[in-house]
Amino acid sequence: IGTDSVNLNVYSALDVGLQSSGVVNPLLQVENEWDKLISIEYRSVGSVYGEINFLKHFNFRSTLYADISNVNRRKFTPLYYAYNPRTGIPSLYSQTTAIEEDDQTYRKFQQDHILNYKKNFGDHSLTLTGGFTTYYFGNFNRSGRASQATGPTALPIPDDPRLWYLSNGVFNDPAKSTASSSQSENSTVSLLARGLYNYKGKYFLNASFRNDASSRIPTKNRNQKFWAVGGAWELTKETFMDNQHIINFLKLKGSVGRLGNQSAFRPDGKPLDYPFYPNLRTGSAAVFTDTTGSAIIYNAADIDYIPSPDLRWETVNAQEVGVELSAFQNRLHFEGSYFVKTTNNLMTYIDRGSLGLKNKLVNGGSIKNWGEEFSATWNQRVTKDFNVDVSGNITFLKNKVLSLSDEIPTGIFSRSFQNNGSAESRTTAGYPIGSFYGYVVDGIYQTQTDILRSPNAASLGAYRPGDFKFKDINGDGEITAADRTFIGNPTPKFTYGGAVNLIYKGFNLALDVNGVYGNQVFRTWGSLESPFQRVNYSGDKINRWHGAGTSNWVPLISQGDRFNYNGSTYNIEDGSYFRIRNLQLGYNFDHSLMTRLKLTQLRLYANVQNLKTFKNNFGYTPEFGGDATAFGYDNAGGAIPRIVTFGINVTL
Repeated sequence: IGTDSVNLNVYSALDVGLQSSGVVNPLLQVENEWDKLISIEYRSVGSVYGEINFLKHFNFRSTLYADISNVNRRKFTPLYYAYNPRTGIPSLYSQTTAIEEDDQTYRKFQQDHILNYKKNFGDHSLTLTGGFTTYYFGNFNRSGRASQATGPTALPIPDDPRLWYLSNGVFNDPAKSTASSSQSENSTVSLLARGLYNYKGKYFLNASFRNDASSRIPTKNRNQKFWAVGGAWELTKETFMDNQHIINFLKLKGSVGRLGNQSAFRPDGKPLDYPFYPNLRTGSAAVFTDTTGSAIIYNAADIDYIPSPDLRWETVNAQEVGVELSAFQNRLHFEGSYFVKTTNNLMTYIDRGSLGLKNKLVNGGSIKNWGEEFSATWNQRVTKDFNVDVSGNITFLKNKVLSLSDEIPTGIFSRSFQNNGSAESRTTAGYPIGSFYGYVVDGIYQTQTDILRSPNAASLGAYRPGDFKFKDINGDGEITAADRTFIGNPTPKFTYGGAVNLIYKGFNLALDVNGVYGNQVFRTWGSLESPFQRVNYSGDKINRWHGAGTSNWVPLISQGDRFNYNGSTYNIEDGSYFRIRNLQLGYNFDHSLMTRLKLTQLRLYANVQNLKTFKNNFGYTPEFGGDATAFGYDNAGGAIPRIVTFGINVTL
């Protein structure tokens, strides 16, 4: 399961019974299914434009873009055996052959029609731009599945790509064939304008305006106006900078503006293709009476959620100030900025099922992000044949929820995970977005006497010595759901990166690193997903509780003790890491050799991606995505491969 693992018993996930419960052996699957997938994509990308200059200072350009892609994917599930430790003989692990086929079509079209006006008036320079642009995206999907027929005369689907189709003669069972299709489309139309002005090449002013309309937004609020204003001052062109020889370039800059977002997401992170036009869902019923007065129940469909009739664009109000600097004969280049971004009218999907009410989609609050960004580069010629380039960057980021809609029950936007909702992200006013929420582990119950002396925790389920002891946060003498609190923040305090490039004659060595610091990840494996069943365990289970005094952190191994499935600080791990992201060694052959070979360039290189990650968490990687309100969950995935490549570049 984890980076280090140890087999603590004789049972194996190869057991067919365990397979049916969802526990699988990934290596067995890889060995038997790695070459049973065919995926082919046909993609056409192109653009065409026409441009005209007229009246000396005017330019008009029209551009059309198209990106059309079709992906066909066919997957075959073969029959194969696995050793069953309970019987001592091989048995069928994959018991039925099957075919899955997916066909996906993507269409992207864009058109830009831009008019420019440029003119200099002595020390003044002016550029004006106006335009019209549209964008369309369509996604069309078809999928199906076919299984082999059953019965004494039935034949499995052959392991032959010629027959990996939904209709494959006598092999598939029509009664078990399924098919489905889906589609989504959205488009935007925009009017835009921009003005650029500078005086003597040292005072700069720019302003932009756009009117955007999106098919995702209801008609009454479909159009939204956005704008930005920025300015800059290049100090090194002032006379008071003439007599210094250290700073080669210095510019102060600032901007303020409003941007827009028209995307909305479900609690599971999937996008809502038509936010104001919800899908239908089954599971509802309608009651009618017949002529005799008897009640008849009919299956019915209902909308997935209630969209707000006032749904509007999310807006981002942004401010930024910064500086650009080059110094020491341009060997040093530095940029720094401070930014504040406040997002208002957040499109929020509100799950109200627990209250017996329909879900809703509303503009549900505001969030503030602020921080600093710094980057620097130093270029140094050490000798005639030896150059060194060093660069680095760091970004400090904080975020806080400013407000949430009154429509949200309890004023808290919560996202629960796992079957029992034991892992939870909460977005609450005054706290970082998507903060982890759960119990604080106060040790392990060592004895029955320890249990009797501790606050009663029966509301969370049956428990015994060896189970977690949770802290009584509210001090009422009982452990209940009210004792949960914020236990982690998935947003790093800062992210950073760096690069070094060494060049000696024809050789060059390039190193690229990156990392984050100060965030937490929530580990769900080995704790919340039936971690204590009879399969392999992660190495930390060696230090499990197995008697009084043996452990005060890792609980006992028992699938039945579901008390330990409650999300807590036991799941929280340090998400900080440092990664050697890329290392490359190359050699460029001498120009004289290129001349004899009639080549422009000849280069050999060796490259390693993801050479090493220094981290503190148990999982394969410390990086875990998600969506805007729930991220940072380690679900035992995300292993990043180390990729070694060798190559030759030839330019004629």
